[in-house]
Amino acid sequence: ITHGLLPGQVLQRNAENKGGALISGTAKNGTLEYRILKGAKALARFTWAPAGEVESRQFTFFADGIPCGGPYQVELRVKSKRKIIDTLTVAEVLVGDVWIAAGQSNMQGVGNIVNAPQPHPQVRAFYTRDEWDIAVEPIHFLAEAVDVFHNGYGDGPNRPSRATLEAEKKATVKGVSPAHVFALAMRRRTRVPQGIIACAHGGTSMAQWSPSLHSQGGASLYGAMMRRYEKLGQKVAGVIWYQGESDANQEASAVYTQNMINLVQSTRNDMDIPRLPWLVVQIGCHAAPDGKYWNSIQDQQRLLPNAIDNIDVAPAVDLGLEDGIHISGVGQQILGKRLARLASRLVFRDRKEKGSIYLKDVSVGDKSPKPGDPRTTVVELQYGNVKGKLESRGLPTGFTMIDRDGNEFPSLYKVTLRGSRVLLECGQTLDMLMTLAVSYGHDRHPYCNITDSDGMSLPAMQSVPIAERTPCLTSSRLALSTGC
Repeated sequence: ITHGLLPGQVLQRNAENKGGALISGTAKNGTLEYRILKGAKALARFTWAPAGEVESRQFTFFADGIPCGGPYQVELRVKSKRKIIDTLTVAEVLVGDVWIAAGQSNMQGVGNIVNAPQPHPQVRAFYTRDEWDIAVEPIHFLAEAVDVFHNGYGDGPNRPSRATLEAEKKATVKGVSPAHVFALAMRRRTRVPQGIIACAHGGTSMAQWSPSLHSQGGASLYGAMMRRYEKLGQKVAGVIWYQGESDANQEASAVYTQNMINLVQSTRNDMDIPRLPWLVVQIGCHAAPDGKYWNSIQDQQRLLPNAIDNIDVAPAVDLGLEDGIHISGVGQQILGKRLARLASRLVFRDRKEKGSIYLKDVSVGDKSPKPGDPRTTVVELQYGNVKGKLESRGLPTGFTMIDRDGNEFPSLYKVTLRGSRVLLECGQTLDMLMTLAVSYGHDRHPYCNITDSDGMSLPAMQSVPIAERTPCLTSSRLALSTGC
């Protein structure tokens, strides 16, 4: 087989919970048949089913209708004049959901291996060496990649021996990404096998991911991803994407949203999946000197669902770091579970699940807890998709008031969480408040600790103006401007 079915592969299921693949290869000329076994028993409709003729030593056929689950053993044979003249067996094939994991280092995985999750036999990875196996961190081990972009030698003559690569992989101490935990969580949620196509590469920008480089094949990131997708001969359930750190500069941040629109649309066109779901991670915090453009990328990512359909965004601003820029192994496990929550809602339309938390409204009001007490003007933020209620360990932290120049305005002294609402008290007059904006996760390394009861963080957001909302003052309660 040269295309479409590999040992250990997870085939993408369809709406009827059945999978298939377009399979091509070489064999002796004759009549091709195949069967599919689970254990020692052949599946009823796959007992030496016809697959066409092998001509000029080439064959292509579509095997579909394979039930969800597995593992299965696929056997091919060629007959000529009633004699079997050629055979092939492909072991450990499963049917479930397959996801492309792409982006830069935080998706490649830099979390400590000691925090890696335990593998599961029904969670597989299509490693960069173009082989399927049980998913074990590091999922992305770029030294073994067959695409030259990832290591500079690909499958060329300078490629290290397999023994050398295996020894290097065993010595690796970094490598935990959200992809493995995501797949494990999706297996628990769906009860079907999961597959990860490893495509990420650390330190890469949107320019390097440009679909315009498709024709370069494995010498480009987009080309390498599409080559691997096409090699598998099947659809995928969606893309999980963690990238943006390399675009946190003046030039690249100015076109980040448009580049994301182009990338998403190109994958949908080139994979022939018009509504291919994308699950995007909003970049977390960092320890670099300047947070201005970093915050710009975060805010553009927060707003991507307004610009692109069938996309959702998982926050990471509250997760701990392993170094100056990379999410810790423990944080990656939290992030993987957040992505699984989003996938359950976005991809599988689970009505019991909620998507990512988003800001619904900002309004200004006042409170007077007891008759005669002085009024306190407050800013109220109303959030959507909150599971349970908003909560924090210790005092809720992460909000900042921002002035007209984009700088922190040090006046916020109290944050109160009430259900899906956040109340901010900063002791300013209404006129002053109308000149300010609200931020969550401002600047380079904020401490943010507000989640819903399910552990989903509030998204980082930058400079949401208060003045754009209609003030609504009451003496006894905070009222949303929509209720005035």
